[in-house]
Amino acid sequence: MFLDFQIRRKGFDEVFRRYIKKYTIEGSKEIFTEENSEEILEWFILLDQVCCWYPRKADCIHKTLIGYKILQSKYGIPVNMVIGIKKFPLEAHAWIQYQGHNLFEEMENLDSLKVIIDSNSYMKGVELR
Repeated sequence: MFLDFQIRRKGFDEVFRRYIKKYTIEGSKEIFTEENSEEILEWFILLDQVCCWYPRKADCIHKTLIGYKILQSKYGIPVNMVIGIKKFPLEAHAWIQYQGHNLFEEMENLDSLKVIIDSNSYMKGVELR
């Protein structure tokens, strides 16, 4: 609920910037292990359920920001937030990548989306494309 308020009040760009600055752990080299994979999967199942029952619309951007926060701050796993768009039909989507692979992603046609920003590039000073 607080994240939704932040996005509405401060705008996506400001929230995206804050999440990157606050939750990115420089030099993090943690990896998915059998031990933490099950726990992480449980977090994301819970996140999906919460988003389904949230009284307002919780979109992929909410899941991506919260997932980024969990994976970076709780597990120290260096993931990348990615946002892509497609012009026709107009579509936008946000997702999380780990070592270039999409995590927990149901959407099969991510290749049809043009990436406009990702957290790794943003940290290096690259703005929206």
